[in-house]
Amino acid sequence: MTELRRLTSLQIQAETDVVACRQCAKQIAGWLGLAPLDQIRFATAVSELARNVYQYAGSGAFHFYLERDARGLAVAIMFDAIDHGPGISQLPQVLDGSYVSPTGMGVGMLGAQRLLDYWKVDTGQNGTHIRGGKAVHPALPFPDVEKIEALRRTLASGGFADPFVALQEQGSELLLTTAELQSKQKELEATNLELETTNKGVVALYSELEKTAQELTDASESKSRFFSNMTHEFRTPINIIENISKLLLNGTDGELNPEQLKQVGFIAAAAGELAEMVNELLDLAQAESGRMEVVPTTFTLQSFTEQLRQFTAALALRYPHLSWDIIPLDHPVILETDRNRLFQIMRNLISNAFKYTPMGNVTVRVFQPDEHAIELLVEDTGVGISDENLGRIFEEFARIRMPGLTQVQGNGLGLPLAQRLAVLLRGEIRVTSVPGKGSRFSVSVARHLQEGEDDALPLSLEGLSVLIIDDNEGDRYLLRHLLEPYNPLIIEANSAGDSIDKLHAVRPDIIFLDLELPDIYGADLLESMDWAMHARVLINTAKPLNEAERATLASQSAGVLQKGQPAYTESVLRHLRRLTGGIA
Repeated sequence: MTELRRLTSLQIQAETDVVACRQCAKQIAGWLGLAPLDQIRFATAVSELARNVYQYAGSGAFHFYLERDARGLAVAIMFDAIDHGPGISQLPQVLDGSYVSPTGMGVGMLGAQRLLDYWKVDTGQNGTHIRGGKAVHPALPFPDVEKIEALRRTLASGGFADPFVALQEQGSELLLTTAELQSKQKELEATNLELETTNKGVVALYSELEKTAQELTDASESKSRFFSNMTHEFRTPINIIENISKLLLNGTDGELNPEQLKQVGFIAAAAGELAEMVNELLDLAQAESGRMEVVPTTFTLQSFTEQLRQFTAALALRYPHLSWDIIPLDHPVILETDRNRLFQIMRNLISNAFKYTPMGNVTVRVFQPDEHAIELLVEDTGVGISDENLGRIFEEFARIRMPGLTQVQGNGLGLPLAQRLAVLLRGEIRVTSVPGKGSRFSVSVARHLQEGEDDALPLSLEGLSVLIIDDNEGDRYLLRHLLEPYNPLIIEANSAGDSIDKLHAVRPDIIFLDLELPDIYGADLLESMDWAMHARVLINTAKPLNEAERATLASQSAGVLQKGQPAYTESVLRHLRRLTGGIA
């Protein structure tokens, strides 16, 4: 609660009273120890309002107060400007600066408002009451009665206000204000110079960051290309080793003695592990580059749970000291997602749970947190993971050393791949673990993979070139008609030979490639392209593909489209949305 103590009052009846009012305001501000510029601001605001009272109302009064807060401190100089004139008819326009008058009315009031810390106006036909004030920073001990009386005597003894003296004082104040403005201007210029220098540094930093980001992107793409090329090159010799090992183990060219069988068994097992690592490397490279194909199918969660049960039962034969259980949902649920990728995630997590559980049990639980998602939980009572290692388990090739587990096999790719696959299925993997007590890996994925994903994103092909390589005129027409609303530059070729010059001269941004061309098989044409172009190719074929053919083509291109598949149009647009987000 605040209290106002009146200091003095002045009547405004003549021009000289306006000057006296200004001098009184300045004396009070100086008595309270306000800074010189604040004294001038307060006196100027009072002077402008006093002049308005005299000019537009003819007469009025000013009452000056000292405000005391609940702590007993002086916190502000306040005044009441009161007149009984006709009032201010367009007060809102005056105060927002939009009112224009040939007499200049309103300019002084608007200026006074800006110079003060407190402001309130009541106006009407019976006159105007303005209460304004200037804050005292910092607040001062409230003056006692003797000091206030001494101030009143000083103000009363001021006598007749000499306009010429007042004019000289205002000139001095103007000089002081001008000097202050010049000082502020110099500070502003120095600040602007500093900001300009800083901005140049920021621009240079952004340029360096963009360069570094591009280098990182190039390095990541190089790594992905290396992994993909390396794994393709590795597959042929690995397949030869595996197949010849099978021939030897089956005794196709003669029986082996027990020692030879043992040796060849080691070779076959090592080749199988190497093949698994190569496949994981290829999947990881595809996931990182955004070229991994996900093929949603419709299936029941119950059938998938049974698939997990069969896999876990087969795996558990190698771990006779462990117990396990699969706990399904008690109600039917339909999924529309990539079953193979989801199984790949769960296979990795369940295998890890068995590997890192010397004794105890492994449990897989199935949940449905809401109608849009499912959650699969793999928990074990194994060795657990320390807090410092939790952040490393999703790093590529990271192998966490566990006390007492020296024979655990693995290449450190399973969890990073599983995490990337979960993201592709619009989900994530979360993990909690307690060393010595076990771990819990939770996989949540969308029930409907296509719901709300790329289909919701806008598609624009403006400025992009699209090459359609297909000998079927009807198929070319269908694609052309589908793409034209998105404004690409469409180029057509009816054979591999017809496409060669277009591929090299234009280097299209997107390529639709039919497999059954009249002069060369489409996959051979794809093989002849440089690797950078593979990421722009969408295989577009009516040829039935088995799983192996589809997987091979998907690993060498940006995606595989089946012309006769349901929702073919939606599939084309979904691939284009994904591609247009990553074309270099």
